[in-house]
Amino acid sequence: MLRDVEVHHRSNIVRDSLRQIVLRILAEQPYHGYDIMRRVGEITGGMWKPAPGTLYPLLDQMKEEGLIEVVRVDNEGVKGGRKIVYGLTEKGWTKLVSILLEKAGSKIDFLIYYIVEGCVVLRSKGYKDEAESICSELRKSVKRLIDSLNEYCPQS
Repeated sequence: MLRDVEVHHRSNIVRDSLRQIVLRILAEQPYHGYDIMRRVGEITGGMWKPAPGTLYPLLDQMKEEGLIEVVRVDNEGVKGGRKIVYGLTEKGWTKLVSILLEKAGSKIDFLIYYIVEGCVVLRSKGYKDEAESICSELRKSVKRLIDSLNEYCPQS
């Protein structure tokens, strides 16, 4: 019974993560489901490509919730029928803004605990070189973040 609860909890985490990624992807432009799967693969460096049996029911649910809408149905040149293209609704944009605001604050605290304070623990347990390697990678990532922040979010 506990195992079933754990699996259900993990599947909810994956579904929520995919929901958030789909909203962010559709903020770029309207996409067909297959293109969303491809973008998830690109964004995750090929580590995750949701199956159609996962993505399409989620898209249907998000449509029912009013977060996304069908913006176009293409029939020409589509093998076997039609190609449905999804876009964000106003409610979807509002939800995306809410998620981005939440992530901008809370995820940093988690990363500090997990990575930075994790390096402190590694050092204290005799893994000094490994901790330095992790800190070096983190510095590179933070520099990329700061560079992107300066480019895309100029201070007014």
